[in-house]
This record gives sequence, structure tokens and C-alpha cells, in this order.
Amino acid sequence: MDAEQKQVALFLTLIFFVVFSLLITYVLGLLKPLVLLLIIGVVLAVFYAKVPSFAIMLREYERAVVFRFGRYVGIKGPGWVILIPFVDSYKIIDLRAKTVDIPIQEVVTADNIKLKIDAIIYIKVKDPEKAVLNVKDYEKAAVSNIQASLRAVIGKMKLSEVISNIDKINELLRKGTEEVTKDWGVEVEKVEIQSVTLPEGVQRAMHELKEAEQKKLAAKELAEGTKIKLSALQEAASKFTDPTLKYLYLQSLQKIAEGKSSKIIFPMELSRLAAGISEKFGVPFEKTQERLLAEYSEKREKGEKPESIIESLKKEYGVKLEELVEETKTKKTKAKAKKKTKKASTKKTKPKSKRKKK
Repeated sequence: MDAEQKQVALFLTLIFFVVFSLLITYVLGLLKPLVLLLIIGVVLAVFYAKVPSFAIMLREYERAVVFRFGRYVGIKGPGWVILIPFVDSYKIIDLRAKTVDIPIQEVVTADNIKLKIDAIIYIKVKDPEKAVLNVKDYEKAAVSNIQASLRAVIGKMKLSEVISNIDKINELLRKGTEEVTKDWGVEVEKVEIQSVTLPEGVQRAMHELKEAEQKKLAAKELAEGTKIKLSALQEAASKFTDPTLKYLYLQSLQKIAEGKSSKIIFPMELSRLAAGISEKFGVPFEKTQERLLAEYSEKREKGEKPESIIESLKKEYGVKLEELVEETKTKKTKAKAKKKTKKASTKKTKPKSKRKKK
């Protein structure tokens, strides 16, 4: 028995008690003013206890759906609403938007991955009459509807689509509830998916994939930087002149001589000079290199320039690079000529040997 039926039963019991008491006192001749005042006091006390059911005050955001003898009468409020005692009943509806938390749902995607989804909805009553008459609990009904829509929408999507289209899923869920909630007098203003929890194995695989992509991107950026550096060096090298290259050779030699290394790779002119000196005087090439290096270092310590040091070494030993180049060319041509003559002589001798055998 609900509260409304209890109120009606109490009202009928009270009327029966008052009428029966008055009848007994009248029959027995006990109807005196004192007894009558006592009965009236009891009735007033009961009425005073039930005053909240007779008059209610509704705020601006509240409405009362009123029933009379169980039949729908209308919507009252805001302000003071006067009701008939023990006859009218009501249910107050809040018109403000509410946030309703949806329990975490386990949903399987189209590629058979189980997700745990946590979401909330923003719900608001638009028609109090339908919210009371057409559905027992509109909040619970809206939550159940969203849960069913969530399984239907995400069940058609793959994991990658779910992760990248959260806003789209929210909008699809909201539109999916419009037709149903209209019959309940309720509007779902917004649906928000707060979190999507993936299985641990899938999370680990996604982290590894992301790490591999970052490494690939870093390698690509490094290659691009090296390519730009090489192109810049190539462009700069194309503008070098012969004097500039000679100067750079000499600078490299100076830095090497100042270091701790015991072996030195000579630049072009010094190596030719060492080769010419060793060939002219019959001195081993390595000893010539050591001697040139010692003299070069001594003159550098005195403050002489690398170009003047090389020129002085040329004059000192009387060897010119141009003559050395010409000598080497002539030697090469003579060596080639000797090889050709040897080949020709071998060709001529071979047929004679064949004839003798016959």
C-alpha cells in the first residue's frame, strides 16, 4: 500500500470514528460540550499533522504533477499550490539538468577487443506529465537506453576507430536516444565518454608501436639533417680555389704537427717534395718525411708562414714539383713502351715454335 492509499484509508477511518463516537454519545445521552470539544480537538490535531499535504510551495525550477482520487489533474507551480486534504496527491519534478553516471560497461569491438567504457549523461525533464505518466523512473530508463546504444555503436567499430572518434560516438549516442526520450518527456542534452580502458596486452603493443614510429621519425630527421649538411659542404667545396686548398692543407699539417701522434699524413705538395728529395739523393722516403717535418716545425716555431716554409724547402733542396711531375710522366711512358715491345716479341716467336714441331 503506497502513501496515497494510506492517506485515503486514514481519512475514511477518521470520519467513521467521529460519526460513530457522536452516535454513541447521543444514544447514551452523554453528548455534552466537554466531549464534543474533545472530539473536535482530536480532528484538528490530525488535520494539523497533515498540513504539508494540503499546501505546498514550489520553486521556479519545480513542478507538481497533481492527482485527484488517482486521476491526473494537471501540472501545478511554481509558487503556492493548495490541495484538497486526503483527496489530492502529487509528485514533484525537478526541471534542472542533471548529471547521471553510467556504470562501467564492457563492450566488444568489431575486431574482438574487449573495452571498458565509463560515461556520463546530462539529462533534463522537458514535459513533467510524460516523465511521470509514461515511465516509472526516467533516469534509470535513460541510463539503460544509453548502455544499449553504447554496445550497438561500438560493436560496429574497430579499436582504432573507437579511439580516434570519441566525439563522433558521443554524438551518435545522443541522437540515438532522441526518439525514445521524447516519449518520456526527457531530453538527453549531452553524452560524454570519460575513459576507455584497453586490455594490458593491447596497451603494451600500442606503446611499442608508438615507440617504433618515434624512432623511425628520429632516424628520418637525422638523415635529412645529414643530407642538408652534406649538400652545404658540397656547395662550399665547389667554391674552393687551388690557393685556398693549399692553405687548408698547410693548416691541417700544422695542427697534426702540434699533436701527440707519431705518424703524419703529408699534404700533396709536401709529399711530392719528400718523394723528389728521396729520389734525387737516394735517401729513404720515411727519413725524408721525418727531416722535412722537423725543419717545418722549427720554422713554424720561428713564426714563418706555411707557404714561405714550403718555398724555402724547395729552394733549399733544389727540387721543383713541375720537374718531378714531368719525370714521372716520362718514366711511365717508357715503362709502357717496354711492355708493348715485350708483348710484340712474344707474339712473333710463338708461330716459329709451332712450325718446328710440325
